[in-house]
Amino acid sequence: MSKTPYDLISPARLTSFSDGVFAIAVTLLVFNLKVPEIPEADVHRLLPKALLNMLSHFVTYLISFLLIAVFWTIHHRMLSLVIHVDFTFTWINLIYLLVVAFIPFPSALMGTYPNESISMIFYICSMFMVVGLSLFMWRYATKGHRLISKDTPQSTINYFYIRGSATLGLFTLALPLAIYRAHWAQVCLLIVFPMQWLLKSYHKRQSLIVDSQ
Repeated sequence: MSKTPYDLISPARLTSFSDGVFAIAVTLLVFNLKVPEIPEADVHRLLPKALLNMLSHFVTYLISFLLIAVFWTIHHRMLSLVIHVDFTFTWINLIYLLVVAFIPFPSALMGTYPNESISMIFYICSMFMVVGLSLFMWRYATKGHRLISKDTPQSTINYFYIRGSATLGLFTLALPLAIYRAHWAQVCLLIVFPMQWLLKSYHKRQSLIVDSQ
């Protein structure tokens, strides 16, 4: 069944709306960093310890900000390859953004209870849902080149599957670690960033090799 002009629309508005949600999500993260309330007479003595007690909040803020940044760059790149969107894709994207906008809550939970397995598991599961929905959205857009150009190389399509699948693999590895050693699970999450950089660099090199042939 062919698509009508009503069904196939420009992705520009969806991209703009998505960027706005990402911007709000990273902004809300900072609201988890509360300035310590200390009696004025004791500020000099107690402030250093109060800031040290906030270390878990700072670490969680950094990890969450960087993860959202990775999610945004991948999402932005994927949408740049989508030449039109339909009703189904729009709603998959909206559900994806629903989870992205939710990220500040598990971030606050993990920052407040960094040594509790349940807070780490809840955090990892939230991130897992973001990446899983991203892969589902990409699958819908690329199946039979449904929403992307027919000229899009298969290597480019596979590239986003590889990045997403590798990230899901790390999150899966982090889950059992969270049960026994929450801090090791955090270290596992940090591996996402060099891994993404390496995959991106490898894809760029391969693309240059293909273009030069």
